[in-house]
Amino acid sequence: MGRKKHKQLKEFDQSNIKFYYGIPHSHTEFSTGKGSPIEAYEYGYRSGLDFMFITDHNSYLSSEISIKDDKYSKFQGTKVYASKIKKKYDSFLPLVGFECKTYLYGDLNIMNSSNFFTGSVRDLKVLALWMLNNPDAFISINHPHKNIKALPYNPVLNKLITSIEVGNGNPASKYTRHDRYYFSLLDDGWKLGAINGQDNHRINFGDSENLTVCICNSFSTSDIISSFREKRTYSTESRYLKLYFTINDNFMGEEITISDDKLRFMIFTEDIKYKIKEIQIITNKGTVIRTIENINLSSIKYLYEHKREPHETWYIIKVIEENNKVAFSSPIFINNPENIVL
Repeated sequence: MGRKKHKQLKEFDQSNIKFYYGIPHSHTEFSTGKGSPIEAYEYGYRSGLDFMFITDHNSYLSSEISIKDDKYSKFQGTKVYASKIKKKYDSFLPLVGFECKTYLYGDLNIMNSSNFFTGSVRDLKVLALWMLNNPDAFISINHPHKNIKALPYNPVLNKLITSIEVGNGNPASKYTRHDRYYFSLLDDGWKLGAINGQDNHRINFGDSENLTVCICNSFSTSDIISSFREKRTYSTESRYLKLYFTINDNFMGEEITISDDKLRFMIFTEDIKYKIKEIQIITNKGTVIRTIENINLSSIKYLYEHKREPHETWYIIKVIEENNKVAFSSPIFINNPENIVL
């Protein structure tokens, strides 16, 4: 259970990538949602999800429940149910986290932790200390709003906060894109991966197509957690979309140091159901540096050479599909911009 788990045991193999679709943010009757955790996981499995986090609100989780004559907190009970589902299905990963409020910055999900806390977070340093005792956990920023812009960049916290919802909700009721806050935090120096949370409060887990996709070499809990940590995730509004990109052969999510200002982009995207209409390469301040329009294809591999400007420290890919479905990649980050020979 040591910190070495954070390091990948083997190098990520770009030639053997697999795409796993799931929900990183959902609720059950253990807090403000509907259905038991077992019902929720079963529904997610039947909806064709590969993984699903139940992230009930922490203020409800210390209440006691009984499972076969044993008593558990709701949080530990969710873990018991997750382990039952995991034994039942090889092709589905039931995962557990919890949602908490902060006083200044909005809501966070604490994902894959061994325990939980109650109450709101007043001091992020205290949260960082709590995370030291939960070395397998990571944090995502939920449905960000303008108050997230007050979050000061902190490299220690950024090792714990890995991801941000650029889409949240259910298009059948309320769904919001949060990409401007994603871009704003990237501009401030945060290194965050793009995710999409259904934030389910009804028994509709996986009914809508907005999902988080984890890119892995194989299918296991550690592979999925690693993809969040390493920012090999993207937000999609189509459950069929495949997307990734490289710069100078470095994969999405990586931080790279460059010796000159020439960047070679390779973008791959494919969707068996919805036609790809447009691809944008986006950098600091949400500036679009390249647009490929009128594509109207099911699959495209696009090569582009870009002359980097000194202020450009990150790049992401935005894909627009028919029916106005939108996807956002995680970034590739440029380190040491002062060392670039211009």
